[in-house]
Amino acid sequence: MKHEFAILSGSLFIGLVASVMGQSAGPPNQAFINPSPVVHATASTTGPPPVPGKKSPSINEALLKGCCEKLVSDKRRIYYLNTRNYRMSMQVKGIYTRDNMIFFRLVLSNHSHLDYDIDSIRFYIADNRWRKNTSLKVAGLSPVYVYGNTQVIRGKSQELPVVVLPRFTIGSGKHLVIELLEKNGGRNLQLQAYNFTLLRSRLI
Repeated sequence: MKHEFAILSGSLFIGLVASVMGQSAGPPNQAFINPSPVVHATASTTGPPPVPGKKSPSINEALLKGCCEKLVSDKRRIYYLNTRNYRMSMQVKGIYTRDNMIFFRLVLSNHSHLDYDIDSIRFYIADNRWRKNTSLKVAGLSPVYVYGNTQVIRGKSQELPVVVLPRFTIGSGKHLVIELLEKNGGRNLQLQAYNFTLLRSRLI
């Protein structure tokens, strides 16, 4: 009985090995025919090949820093984009463009003795009627690079940050909103700009 059981077990083992080998047979590199979802998503977002004769846009931090340093010392280019409240003021002194990016040169001034802790500086596009109808959507714009101090504005001082955004324009019936929000405070400031201002941006 033990001898027959050993023969039967050996036959089953050989049959199992043959079955596994038969299932693994196939074309070479079969595992790469259907890539994983992550690899597939990455490949699908590469976009079309670059146009011959044009440089493919990319974010170069050293280049952006050099551009921002040059802009800080530039003269004032815009005189009508400013707001003031609670002895705080915010100005847009210039809008510039380079490649696929747009640069906003800001001046944030604290005219009081109380430090101003910055919670955030927001850029978004809103419908001209959104204040009357809050259900209208706004589109936020995420910066690709921020130069300068955007943490705190000491009393009786000012900061000169430059915010770099992906290049954009504003559709009809919409406007750009720039907000400066105070952390744990109410000294909030807001500016509005329209498409004609963006279209007059200077080339760096």
